[in-house]
Amino acid sequence: MYSRRLAMKAIPAAVHAMLAQSADCQQRVYLAAHRGGVVDPQHPENSAASIRAAIARGYWMIEVDVRATRDGEPILQHDPTFQRYYGDPRRPEEMTWAEVQRLRSNPGDRAPLHFDEMCSLAEGKLRLMLDMKGADFPKPYLQRIEDTMRRHRLLEGSCTLGGGAVKEHFAGKILLSMGRDAIRDAAARGEAVASRYFLFELGSVMDEAAVALCRQHGVVCMAAINTFRYEMAKVDHWQGAESDIRRLLAMGVRHFQVDSMYDRFLL
Repeated sequence: MYSRRLAMKAIPAAVHAMLAQSADCQQRVYLAAHRGGVVDPQHPENSAASIRAAIARGYWMIEVDVRATRDGEPILQHDPTFQRYYGDPRRPEEMTWAEVQRLRSNPGDRAPLHFDEMCSLAEGKLRLMLDMKGADFPKPYLQRIEDTMRRHRLLEGSCTLGGGAVKEHFAGKILLSMGRDAIRDAAARGEAVASRYFLFELGSVMDEAAVALCRQHGVVCMAAINTFRYEMAKVDHWQGAESDIRRLLAMGVRHFQVDSMYDRFLL
């Protein structure tokens, strides 16, 4: 997206939309909402309310956390258990979808979202960044995720943070997150990196070298601005986020995955 010299005809339609949105792509900022939309005291993460708020606020993408119930239903849930928002210490994989539907969130008084319901809300309005939580995903489960996205016209322009079986399944269908070394190595092997991968790094880590690598290979460069990372580093999260965002914008970064509290620095 950083250079007019990109060979756009070589990029499959399935990922073209993420690489070049419009003629003003050098100026526009593309925001992916971390944990399923606008998250605040009124909007629980990964909820219908948070997704609708992200649409209303003009987000380009939402990052959603997907887990499987005991009977194999894909639902939106970040934490390993339902304790934080639903007051239930059980894990999604310990419960059937029927049991999950009886949970009620605080705030919101709503059950966790099914993946299909989320796709219905996002269709025609948002792109998806999948964060598949768990391991050993069976192929039929991943195929179901793909089929649902395709049915709701969400496959084109979306991406995933997952590794292992997730990357293997979605390779060539949506963009896959990669570190800079992996992108450099793939480019050296002759892979069409612009049509397969995007660079995903913490905003505090991303630097000129990373941005230059993305420019060189036409790869989307996405910085993560997440509260918990600043807290882990024992840095004031407001100052850290604002400083990183201003520095990255000055370097030409235009794609950000953010906790919604920080969109005031970008929208």
